[in-house]
Amino acid sequence: MSERGEITFSGVAASGGVCHGQVHVLGTRHVHVSQRTLEEQEVQEELRRLEGAMAATRHQLAQMHQSLSERVGSHDADIFEVHRMVLDDPAMLAEVAKRIKTDHCNVEFAYQEVSEKYAQALASMEDAYLRERAVDLRDVSHRLLSNLVGQADQDLLSNLDEPCIIVGHDLTPSTTAMLDRKMVLGFATDVGSKTSHTAILARALKIPAVVGLHDISNRLENGCNMLLDGHNGVVILNPSDQVLFEYGQVIRRHEDREARLKKIRNLPAVTLDGHQVSIGANLDQPSETEDVETFGGEGVGLFRSEYLFLNRTTWPEEALQTEVYTEVVQKMEPSPVVIRTLDLGADKLSALIEPGSESNPALGWRGIRYCMDNQEIFRTQLRAILRASASGKVRVMFPMITSLTELDRALEQLQICKDELAQENIAHDTSIETGVMIETPAAVMIADALASRVDFFSIGTNDLIQYSLAVDRTNDRIAHLYEPTHPGIVRSIRRVVQEAHEKGLRVTVCGEMAGEPELVPLLLGLGVDALSTSAPLIPTIKFLIRRLKLEEARTLADQTMSMPSSHEILDACRTLVERIAPEILPQKEEDHAIL
Repeated sequence: MSERGEITFSGVAASGGVCHGQVHVLGTRHVHVSQRTLEEQEVQEELRRLEGAMAATRHQLAQMHQSLSERVGSHDADIFEVHRMVLDDPAMLAEVAKRIKTDHCNVEFAYQEVSEKYAQALASMEDAYLRERAVDLRDVSHRLLSNLVGQADQDLLSNLDEPCIIVGHDLTPSTTAMLDRKMVLGFATDVGSKTSHTAILARALKIPAVVGLHDISNRLENGCNMLLDGHNGVVILNPSDQVLFEYGQVIRRHEDREARLKKIRNLPAVTLDGHQVSIGANLDQPSETEDVETFGGEGVGLFRSEYLFLNRTTWPEEALQTEVYTEVVQKMEPSPVVIRTLDLGADKLSALIEPGSESNPALGWRGIRYCMDNQEIFRTQLRAILRASASGKVRVMFPMITSLTELDRALEQLQICKDELAQENIAHDTSIETGVMIETPAAVMIADALASRVDFFSIGTNDLIQYSLAVDRTNDRIAHLYEPTHPGIVRSIRRVVQEAHEKGLRVTVCGEMAGEPELVPLLLGLGVDALSTSAPLIPTIKFLIRRLKLEEARTLADQTMSMPSSHEILDACRTLVERIAPEILPQKEEDHAIL
């Protein structure tokens, strides 16, 4: 880029921190693979070559796991355990072996073709977490192919001779794990998200990062002067002296804020007028339980069980599921763990079920609908959850409920499992609490009837907003219409809470609204009893609640009932938070022109 003026790029804040330095643009990793036709007598040798490359790759992953464990601890290093599971995926390996035997093609070509097919399937999924697993698969595939062709893994950072900010299309988890904090001040990439393993590792290594910058790697050259703001997802090319001065102040304010949050992590979330709020964590994997304690969470408000069902050719057995759920429950004891039953559809389980064509999977065969059509799979999971309940406080929650009939059928299956376990003398909580996800307009409208059947509600605001406003927020053309403060959403939450409280039920919000500081007072004012969010956000939410009076939150909620627009409601929420806890909000533009 030849321009010398100041230019600002906006992306996704992946890892907090601010850095300033020269740019180093990364090249791309590539393994050249050609197709070769085998003679029959060569087939077994190719299969042996695959086994040898697999062994070498496992060894490398184990070394990376150990190295990273020594730097940041075993919790974040377990990302490479995920890579090992991807490497050993039986579905992929079986398909590779079949290609070698049937098509008589060399192992490099077979593995590249099969792994890329799986990666593309993951990359096309609606769920952001699942899309990011395509990056992991391609990272593992590159490593194994390098071993197969005898090509040393390319170290794209070997030629760094001074500290810099690296810029590239993407960074793989394995490259990120090996970053030298002394030489890499921060990084910026064209693609990526907060949920990627690359972003998780950047946060663990405390390396500022901004991702999702589209084509920035093609627009910059080595030696460019850049400031990177990992707190707000901004990078500034050729920053002025004034901008550098302002960011010096930003850094000091952020350090002060972090020091305050650290002090209150393990304190209760109690408002100034004595109202206590329970704040749990949303988890995707058992390894994340350490974060709950680290950030002061009170149990698990949402454990997504889907990861157990991914990248498999066979359904996870009851024993395996029981082991995983029990591990989480025991680590959280005596705090509760809410386990959501399988919430994936045919579009995301292609390795397990025959794929079907659905023009709109979000409105299709997913969640409780799939489970009701596959009751053996559903009962296996329910039995495992029940068995785990013998080890601590477990609650089971059903997703995508749109009718009383669906709920009754789910509860019937749960009772069947209880009866089976009782007959088999297997310990379980016979009075395990049950709940439903309120995430569709239909569930909102029949909340009174649903409340008569269960023990708690959990509002999944992400889907509730999507379905209520008919907005796919992954669609850039209409993403601006995805508005959590839309009057219809606010009134829906109030209605659900009122119906639940009339029946004596507690209501939790476990969608992204629960982790948005500007919206937390509104949720509490609407009567929400508990929040569940990403563990690292918990200290910020606690800090806010401890500065808030429930009375003023209720006043805010009452005022929003007569407000006609999303913007008006959001402005009212921001005004309250700016008054009671301005330090937890991003700076306003008039205070910092570039944010």
